[in-house]
Amino acid sequence: MNSLPEPPDYSRFDQLLSSLHLQVGAAELHGVISALLCAAHTDAHVAWFEELFSELPNGDLLVKEMRRLLGQLYQITERQIGDEGLAFAPFLPSEDVPIEGRAQALSEWSQGYLFGLGMAGVTEEKLAEDGREVVADLTELTRLDYEQIESGESAEADLMELTEFVRVGALLVREELRPEEEASHEAG
Repeated sequence: MNSLPEPPDYSRFDQLLSSLHLQVGAAELHGVISALLCAAHTDAHVAWFEELFSELPNGDLLVKEMRRLLGQLYQITERQIGDEGLAFAPFLPSEDVPIEGRAQALSEWSQGYLFGLGMAGVTEEKLAEDGREVVADLTELTRLDYEQIESGESAEADLMELTEFVRVGALLVREELRPEEEASHEAG
């Protein structure tokens, strides 16, 4: 059994995005990538990546490193989403980050995922009822008041539950958008 490679270090990735003054954080960017892959719109990321980097000098070492890490994150996410072992997970900060920061990242991931679905041309009409519910719930999650979250076991459990919901919801949307692929996995 092949183990999937680990994604880049979240903190380093996010800091690099910030130092390049890109208007997107690591979680939101991963949400976009995930949605594009779930919608089988795998070429949309190329134009979007070019747009992200359009104002930055190509020869800059930080830009080269960011492009490399972005390509790595894309490839890992593509493999995770297609993995039958359900290895996919939102790219979020580690547990040593305060809960407010992790909740904010989950909210931003949801925002990115919804943006990515829009980029891929996914409309409510293309989703079944369960998929529409996931989109509605992700929309609500983008409005999460993460600054009001108080740390504690209950809040940690709630955040873990929300993260699992987001993970499973993204895979459910993928299944609805790519039924022929899911059917071939079941037959094979």
